[in-house]
Amino acid sequence: MTWTVQLSLFCALLIVPLYLQGMKHYTALETGCILMPQALCAGIGMPISGRLFYKIGAKRLAFIGLAIVSSALFILSSVSVDTSLSLIIVSICTLGLGMSFSMMPLNTHVLNSAPRRLVSRVTPLTTAAQQVIVLFAVAALTGYLTSQITSYATIAGEGANPLAAIVAGYGDTFFLSACIASVGVALSLILRKPRLKEEDQLDSGDEPNPAMIMGY
Repeated sequence: MTWTVQLSLFCALLIVPLYLQGMKHYTALETGCILMPQALCAGIGMPISGRLFYKIGAKRLAFIGLAIVSSALFILSSVSVDTSLSLIIVSICTLGLGMSFSMMPLNTHVLNSAPRRLVSRVTPLTTAAQQVIVLFAVAALTGYLTSQITSYATIAGEGANPLAAIVAGYGDTFFLSACIASVGVALSLILRKPRLKEEDQLDSGDEPNPAMIMGY
């Protein structure tokens, strides 16, 4: 499920800027300013999800967060040349909020599932795996976007508007990311609370605070 969040995250970080600069003709600075509310919403949501983690558990937070992420991506899949900037900003803000409610609880859940003596090994392994997923997401999404644009342009023929093919390619890429996030929603329903051995249990005073590792 963490991988689905990573794929969705880099869809927003990679494909949305390409759309804004390629279709809307915004500059790099303007694109960065447009994407800033997403980071702000994520920063606001992470401490809240950290406080809710031990009250309602990772399962409910992951379900809510991934459902929000998939909804935002489904909205983005309907983009067109005339899509308003306000709709895009609302979608990416929703996306950032959904990621804050899913990524941190899932990462904390992974660490809580590992025996305490192996946490020092699990942390670098999960970080390395996430880096691999990030590279795969960049290659897969950009490759899929290019192939879809080429396919639509070929079907439309020479006399068609090339912007229509490009927009359709972006829409399909967002739709693919939304489907991946939906898989994460389904998987969150079977998420179970980790069962640790008695010797691995932490004392109440040593219990990790998810709000402190929100940047993990």
